[in-house]
Amino acid sequence: MKQSSQFLDRFDFRVDYLASRGAKAEKILKVLRREFQDIAHVSLLDVGCSQGQITGRLSKDFGFVVGIDIDPERTRAFHFVQADGCRLPIVSSRFDVVLLNHVLEHVSWPERLLTEVWRVLKPGGLCYLACPNRYALLEPHYRLPLLSWLARPMADTYVRLAGRGRAYVDNLPSYWKLIKWTRRFKVQDLTLVVLKNPKQFFPDDPALIARARWVGWLPVWLLKPFVPWFPVWILLIRKPEFADPRRVSQFSPAHEVSLAAPK
Repeated sequence: MKQSSQFLDRFDFRVDYLASRGAKAEKILKVLRREFQDIAHVSLLDVGCSQGQITGRLSKDFGFVVGIDIDPERTRAFHFVQADGCRLPIVSSRFDVVLLNHVLEHVSWPERLLTEVWRVLKPGGLCYLACPNRYALLEPHYRLPLLSWLARPMADTYVRLAGRGRAYVDNLPSYWKLIKWTRRFKVQDLTLVVLKNPKQFFPDDPALIARARWVGWLPVWLLKPFVPWFPVWILLIRKPEFADPRRVSQFSPAHEVSLAAPK
């Protein structure tokens, strides 16, 4: 899993990184409200919660929220567990929702992480998954053109020459690889739904509304073939109601940490 403080320190050149957390939390909340009649009784696990700005916002609406990160630096508005997302110390079938918001690209074993997500989700539970595209023109974390297209040695050199760090440590997937990773789930791609309704999902971001305007003008049938080339995707991946109980991770600990409500 990514380490939060090192992750943030790496992006001192970022623009309003923390300020954008609130807007992203509202987008996630609106997407998930479409799936539940009453989220006040829904449990949510945020894997890779970083400092917890998004997790803290969601904890105001969801019935029970837990944040997981390998780094202990975070806010105190929700229950926090310091752990590796690829070895979740949580019993199986525990949560209604798992949040993977721009996390997969920061882990070394994304399929192992998704196996753990499968394990801790209740049957019928869902995972909100947002992930950037390897083939986007601008790498979203380092803000360098075509960085993620390059072979790792060339990418490392590019990062050093640009003064953005010592190496390129992320692992962005292609759309087809992401679909392969999530093949055991029922996948619903909401990328176009969100982009075609920016005023609903991003009401306080006029710049994004303006950029997404062209998407609203075009029909879905015309846009759909181009989704694999969009810079970011938003998926809801659902564990089937009658999931095979044998499909569990061999890497997870046998114990569960205390999940009592935070003080």
